[in-house]
Amino acid sequence: FAAGLFTALACSLSPQSATARAEVPFAFQIGQSIMPAGKYLVQQSGALLTVREEGGTNRSAIQLTLPTSRALVSAQPKLEFHRYGSSYFLAAIWSQDSHEGHALPKSKAEQELSRSVQLVQTASISLQ
Repeated sequence: FAAGLFTALACSLSPQSATARAEVPFAFQIGQSIMPAGKYLVQQSGALLTVREEGGTNRSAIQLTLPTSRALVSAQPKLEFHRYGSSYFLAAIWSQDSHEGHALPKSKAEQELSRSVQLVQTASISLQ
């Protein structure tokens, strides 16, 4: 759906951590933090996910994640967002060549929107 909306710039992976740079063309929420559209450094270390804006304000958010799995495997690591109308919420980060990933708990704002919106769309990008 939204693969064309994102561009990933760089990614280095090890079994316990992943770091990637991505350009997100829309504002999104992670936990209680609202992040503007822009370039981000995304770092996954175990259950801890850190998203930091590059340049400018250097805004950042840290969120604990929960292990999750999916039926399909992707050759690339991915960020997944839930979209409710024009509101985006970072929902998960998926590992490369694996069924495994880390899901972010729904914030209160996302829980409220999910009750009022009938159709939730998913947007994801491949990180390189």
